[in-house]
Amino acid sequence: MNIVTLRMEKMAQGGDALSHLEDGRVCFVSGALTGELVEVELLQQKRDYAKGRVQKVLEASPFRTKPECPFFGRCGGCSMGHASMEFQLDSYRLSVNELFRRFAGTELPPDWKIHSGNPYGYRNRARLVRVGGGYGFREAQSHRMIPVSKCPILTPALNRAIAEKKLPQVPELSVFDNGKGKIACYYKGMRSPEFQRLALNSVQVADVNLSMDASCFFQSNLQLLPELVKSVRESAGSGDYLIDLFSGIGFFAAILQNQFQRIVTVERDPNARIHANRNVPKAKNISSPAEDWLAQNDASGADVLIVDPPRTGLPPTALSAILKAKPRKLLYISCDPATLARDFKSLARGYSIVKAEGFAFYPQTPHFEMFLELKAV
Repeated sequence: MNIVTLRMEKMAQGGDALSHLEDGRVCFVSGALTGELVEVELLQQKRDYAKGRVQKVLEASPFRTKPECPFFGRCGGCSMGHASMEFQLDSYRLSVNELFRRFAGTELPPDWKIHSGNPYGYRNRARLVRVGGGYGFREAQSHRMIPVSKCPILTPALNRAIAEKKLPQVPELSVFDNGKGKIACYYKGMRSPEFQRLALNSVQVADVNLSMDASCFFQSNLQLLPELVKSVRESAGSGDYLIDLFSGIGFFAAILQNQFQRIVTVERDPNARIHANRNVPKAKNISSPAEDWLAQNDASGADVLIVDPPRTGLPPTALSAILKAKPRKLLYISCDPATLARDFKSLARGYSIVKAEGFAFYPQTPHFEMFLELKAV
């Protein structure tokens, strides 16, 4: 083994700690925290950087905690289980601030708020793989499987379903706990009647009941989601015309439908549109890529435009169309602060930040979501 001793300088994107080797190369270290002195096994060396993992902690951070999960360090799900929640929240803030300085050349409002909830037992969705007579997860950066009977971040209902081994016996399976005692399942090759029986579900968020199924993309932390609902409702206010892009099952349109007279939702997935028709019956629900719809329609008359794009952020053509139409208020929900910062560099040509809030939807992981309220200038 190639072992080096390093002092950790700061946390990097993805949950690794960052240090420098004697030759000046950056080294990303899994399982370490800022300020710690650790022995590191170098696993990968490139011309400009190296990657390693902690072999021994020589000087521990006061924020180091004992991981709740016996598979920490092996399972690919949680890379921050060795850090206190205080440390995790501080790391999120430092990371997002740095991203906006680096990619957007701007500062977020000082002391922007971070919403957080239970550090464990929060995740109501999981993708499981078949392992022996039960289910498990994939190892980090590997195709190997880890059999598990309990995962600390999953809801009690999902853990019971896994432990009781009553789930469908298929190679890979998505499961969803609706928070009301029902577990929905989805896997490739499901026949239509079986899909109707196993996958259909409904979920209650704040005061809204939503139709969905286990194949739909939806937030995996129902406990904290009402906080985002409250923030979006306050920022949206009320008006005549709302456009919801990358709308999925129509979640944001549904929570705002009593605040606007006319609503358009735009979503690429035709299956999600079926649920949007149920969730927002007053809306015009369109199945289309958001950038294509923007190219063919004038969004300038919207009082509020909501965008909730995938991790890749807004396509360049969508950014250009938004800046051209320039609706008076833009609400951007992002599951990747790096692409949010990149997109805001473009949006800053026509918008300024009114409010920034963070949401720690995924404790014990480096994943963090942001919400920006922007106004046209």
